[in-house]
Amino acid sequence: LSPRGMTGAAPSLGHVARVTPTVREADSAHALGNPGVHVLATPKLAEFCDLAAQQACREMGRETRHMRIDIRHLAASPVGDRVRIEAELVEMGDGRFVFSVKGRDSVRDIVSGRVERVG
Repeated sequence: LSPRGMTGAAPSLGHVARVTPTVREADSAHALGNPGVHVLATPKLAEFCDLAAQQACREMGRETRHMRIDIRHLAASPVGDRVRIEAELVEMGDGRFVFSVKGRDSVRDIVSGRVERVG
């Protein structure tokens, strides 16, 4: 058991977790105040990237909170499309976990960047 009472694999560089949400209207730029823009909003994409990093931490038995998200939103994903976001642990130490994140929709790359979580 970890100090927080969770079980899981010991943290190791290269650990990858994925999330595969479907873009909902509530995730769209339209819903966040950009009328008529029915594609995945950047703040929601950042949230999906952070969720993948959080999932990786949980799989390794760590409860963490987000500290920094630095992404490039590369392409627009329409409402109804499924996106696949991956977070790979590339650095850790002193309670910090740094992930390289990347993602695709059904057609193209949509995001690259880094997410840092602390626990």
